[in-house]
Amino acid sequence: MSVQETATPTESFFRLLDDYDHRIRPNFNGAPVNVTCDIFVQSMGSVKETTMDYIINVFFRQRWNDPRLSFKQFNETLTLDASVVGKIWVPDVFFVNEKGANFHDVTTANRMLRVDPTGTILYSTRLTLTLACPMNLYRFPMDRQQCGLKMESYGKTEADIMLHWKWTRPVEFDASVELPQFYVENIRTNRTVQNYNTGQYTRLTATFDLQRQMGFYLIQVYIPTMLIVILSWVSFWINIEAAPARVALGITTVLTMTTQGSAQGGDVKVSYVKAIDIWLAVCLLFVFAALIEFAAVNFMSRQDKNRDDRRRKEKEEADKNENGKVIPPPKEDYATLRQRTWLHHVKNVSLKEEVPSSLDIKSEKCSSQQRPPPERERNKYMDRAKNLDRLSRGLFPLGFFLFNLMYWNAYLLFL
Repeated sequence: MSVQETATPTESFFRLLDDYDHRIRPNFNGAPVNVTCDIFVQSMGSVKETTMDYIINVFFRQRWNDPRLSFKQFNETLTLDASVVGKIWVPDVFFVNEKGANFHDVTTANRMLRVDPTGTILYSTRLTLTLACPMNLYRFPMDRQQCGLKMESYGKTEADIMLHWKWTRPVEFDASVELPQFYVENIRTNRTVQNYNTGQYTRLTATFDLQRQMGFYLIQVYIPTMLIVILSWVSFWINIEAAPARVALGITTVLTMTTQGSAQGGDVKVSYVKAIDIWLAVCLLFVFAALIEFAAVNFMSRQDKNRDDRRRKEKEEADKNENGKVIPPPKEDYATLRQRTWLHHVKNVSLKEEVPSSLDIKSEKCSSQQRPPPERERNKYMDRAKNLDRLSRGLFPLGFFLFNLMYWNAYLLFL
């Protein structure tokens, strides 16, 4: 029996490596190598809006055929050590949107190489990738994102390598994979050809359709701010004369809304307006309008007092002028003074006899018209202020309800 007949499949395979040149692809100067890829997602998370990327842990698998490594005299598949990877030709596939990556070497290099008798090779490696994911945050936090995983051959054009997705189940997820803020709605795979100055390259793309779970934002943002807006309406039921209570309530709600907006709206910094920004801005506008409403009510209720104060000041000024010092007239001789006194007496007597009694009644009526208005007229400003409070009790809730109707329909249904 010859040595060739007694050799094991492993020995036969390593004998093939003696004359193997890993620098040359299979079928050199012939048809391109067809490489079939698939991935198994072990974990996925840390989808960050601030850096617009996500982290994914995958088993990346590639299959191709290398006739130089076939050992058809044996019907057995070999599972080889990771050290053999450096001795054979492997596709130069890289991740286009990768921002960072690392292999796993605990406790040994997490790589697997499997060769069947026909020379078909299965190469699997475990990777943790940080991949770029450009995001559109106009609808944040009710947004849907599409994060991709893109693969190409770095130096081999389509004349050398043709990449393909596995025909069945090209992307698989571990059953325990859960994202803290997103739900994976769908996984789509695509194969395209990219044109560069150096040639045409095959690109494989796996797209993860992610829908944000907004439970956190409902509990932390939407419900608290809604309650703050409703709390600001309590001011409309407080007595107008209780100015300190209404002012304290209004300022407290405004400051609380400002703090809430700064804490939640500033987490994601983009140059455009997000859905959560519109919500926080409108809620702040409502609580600020409630504070301005009390200022208007307070001003209207004090109009009668201001009017009485003006009248009192005018009366005091008039009394001061009447009781002021009178400049004495120039001195006259006794005859002239006696004649002036006699003429004045005669004139007064004649006027009293000629003036009818009806003029006295009219003068009394005119004086009565100049008196201060009655209590009913003085309270008209207070009534107007109370009516404004009553009107606000209905208009503010109605306006906030209409805003909620438009907001949730716009972002959950139509956009």
